[in-house]
Amino acid sequence: MNDEFKAIERRTVRSFYDDGLFEIALGAIFLLLGVYFFGEIALPETSSLPMFLSSAFFFVIVFAGLLINKILRFLKQRITYPRAGYVSFRKERSPKRRLTAGVIGAVTGASIPVLMQFIPSFRDMLPAFNGFLLGIVFLLLASKSGVARYFVLACISAFAGIALAAAGIGDIRGVSLHCALLGAAMVLSGLAALIVFLRRNKRAAEVPDEP
Repeated sequence: MNDEFKAIERRTVRSFYDDGLFEIALGAIFLLLGVYFFGEIALPETSSLPMFLSSAFFFVIVFAGLLINKILRFLKQRITYPRAGYVSFRKERSPKRRLTAGVIGAVTGASIPVLMQFIPSFRDMLPAFNGFLLGIVFLLLASKSGVARYFVLACISAFAGIALAAAGIGDIRGVSLHCALLGAAMVLSGLAALIVFLRRNKRAAEVPDEP
């Protein structure tokens, strides 16, 4: 019974990603990050805007996440739920899992400046590091949801990071290009999934009555 319930829950989790809206929303955030990082390096050093952008990074991420979340909910209610319905499972609270994720994120974020200071060549490897890190995130999403295209996005993230590092496009410039490339790939993947979803799922008013 427990395995059957997990299978149903897995299908429900997968149905959340079937419409591609999550990828489009997250891809838009990565495109925004690409523009943000490029703006930091494109502005002249005498300008005070780069320092302002660096200090406002946390607020930009939070604001973008809240905005995208509201837009995603709005689109789900208008596009997905009228066609596929809505099912919600009770989420189990796991403080230990949240604490572990927070510690991993904090350690990862804190280790990057240290590595950049003690290993100067690490700056050139930032795109590859970013690519592998996001690739792992997509692998975890693919394992949890069973969505095959997330495996493809994981490969794109890793290969794009390695290619940028191998081409000598490192540091923040490489990270900005990697975010832009990955964001574009996610938007295209999401749009393709959305088209397939709309063709497979019709609204109740669009389904012809049987004779």
